[in-house]
Amino acid sequence: MRHNLNLVVALGIALLATRLNAADLSATAIRDATRLADCMKAFDAACTISLTYTKILEQHGISREQLDQGLVDMYQKMKSIGARYSRLELAAPWPPFVARGKTYIFIPYDTVVVARGQDTSSKAFFIGVLDESRASWKFMDGQKVTDDNIGMMIPGYAGATLPKVSIIQSAPH
Repeated sequence: MRHNLNLVVALGIALLATRLNAADLSATAIRDATRLADCMKAFDAACTISLTYTKILEQHGISREQLDQGLVDMYQKMKSIGARYSRLELAAPWPPFVARGKTYIFIPYDTVVVARGQDTSSKAFFIGVLDESRASWKFMDGQKVTDDNIGMMIPGYAGATLPKVSIIQSAPH
């Protein structure tokens, strides 16, 4: 009888530890995603690059230098046309999960970018990848990720349906 009680207590502690770990992971993911959002709103390429996970794209033949330069060029163009974020808000993160030994998290976001008299609204999500030290997250944009190509971004993903993605561009005003 005492053995059964000890087993129940041990299982309860293990379950609580798992929930606390998931909460800690979610909190650090939101912390780092908030920093990324701040970098994006400022069109700060160096800051954004420091929080971007590129290993998957590098494995597909795109060099880190190409990715970095592409972001620098895009931000320069956005600045030159007077673009700005009128909104970039993060939603609650989905529960963290593990695929092929890496920990991931989805963090939905909602943005409105104003440029040249047009508003472009989008709903998408960041794919967070926990670094090996388990202290911080790097992110990929899930805006073009679908159920059909998620396996390229997260090898071994066998999860539920992905967060919703949409892009709506207003008529010039």
